[in-house]
Amino acid sequence: MENKRKNILYISVGVAFVFVVFLIVSYFLPSTVGISEHADAKIKYITENKNIEVTLDDSDCDELRRIFNGKTAYHDSPSCGFTESASVSFGNQIFMPACDGDEIIKAGLKYISISPKERDTVDKIFAKYGATFPCA
Repeated sequence: MENKRKNILYISVGVAFVFVVFLIVSYFLPSTVGISEHADAKIKYITENKNIEVTLDDSDCDELRRIFNGKTAYHDSPSCGFTESASVSFGNQIFMPACDGDEIIKAGLKYISISPKERDTVDKIFAKYGATFPCA
């Protein structure tokens, strides 16, 4: 009976160890951003002077989806500021442009890089709804 308990304990610890290693490795490995074609985009922009929460029109939604979709998301620690108070969401996926205007977008716990032209497009879409960068 004692050996059976030890075996169960060893197996449980082994499975837990493998699971923890898998989670750590998957966190640091790059992934690809995928946004559903059916998810609406919503901008959230809350500052001292503005409180904007609006659903984007279809063309702006499609443009942001095109910019973010397929990008490689990687683990990093950039010095830029990011906040959900200046973000765009597609369903439960939240994308936070760097508040200082850099070409970095925080996507969940990871980051994606966009071109200066794409960043300009993101800024113009936000500005159309009254949200401006830099926001920090």
